[in-house]
Amino acid sequence: MMPYRNTVVGSYPRPHKVTDTMKKPTLSPQEVDDMVRWAAKDQADLGLDVITDGEAYRENMYYFYQKRVDGISFEDMPRLTFGTGEFSIECARVVDEIVNPRFNLAHNWKLAREVAPDHVRVKQTVTSPYMLARFSSNERKDLYPDDEALARTWAKVLLEELNDVAAAGCTEIQFDEPGWTESPENAEWSADILNEMIDALPDHVRVGVHVCGGNPRRKRVYFTKYMDLAPAFRKLKIDEVSLEHCTLDYDMMELWDIWAFEGDLALGVIDQRRDEIETIDVIRHRVDPALKHFPPERLILTSECGFGHVPLDITRSKLRALVEASHTL
Repeated sequence: MMPYRNTVVGSYPRPHKVTDTMKKPTLSPQEVDDMVRWAAKDQADLGLDVITDGEAYRENMYYFYQKRVDGISFEDMPRLTFGTGEFSIECARVVDEIVNPRFNLAHNWKLAREVAPDHVRVKQTVTSPYMLARFSSNERKDLYPDDEALARTWAKVLLEELNDVAAAGCTEIQFDEPGWTESPENAEWSADILNEMIDALPDHVRVGVHVCGGNPRRKRVYFTKYMDLAPAFRKLKIDEVSLEHCTLDYDMMELWDIWAFEGDLALGVIDQRRDEIETIDVIRHRVDPALKHFPPERLILTSECGFGHVPLDITRSKLRALVEASHTL
């Protein structure tokens, strides 16, 4: 039997602890390059099959993009609350047309690709356009009358760079979408926007979507059940879906009774919210329910969310356990 494939969701710790992991300090271009090279090598050395650039150069998953376009202001940001878990964040203000993206995604992907061994694949992760619209304070309703209009604009600027990433040789792109579990009433139209982006990408690109309940400071803050998102899931034209599993308080396997998904499932069998290191038996127990719905060749073992808020030594230990389990089960 072939070993299970394994991957990471996306974010990786910085090598040195930062004071506030919700708003990491901005790095210089040289520091970004060093961080990407370090994170890619560290992930590859752990034996992972599919890695990312680590995302550790981001201030966070939304500020990073918002800081690198025209039309967004970080002055006098209002604090807005999201979901039912009383999670709040200072949100950047939309003050003009959102244009001129400077995310440097292709550059970072190429750096990670150069460092990683040939047999290790490097996927490009990107925050969804809906999440970027949702975590904004829209002061230009004349330009963007609602969240849908704002999300479509984010989709446009993201696509400019994602097509550059694909042209550089990237074959795997993952959209990160915690916003669906925060505001499920918007999931279907945001799925339409994702599909429009997927249609605009080259045919050689394999597309995945990661949907979680949020992970700020290692806490779940949104609690919508995946089954309630089935209408949106059924719309998606994706090759892979990455979902939480091992710490949910409901049986997410019920999703497959109402969504006839034909792609691959990246299954969250590692709990990045706790320091305890999983054993092979624990991971086997977490994988078993999925085998009733997916053959092993369509399962990818991963964590429930990213490791950006997790101490580095714990991250490494958990990923070593993940790699060992993927080769042992």
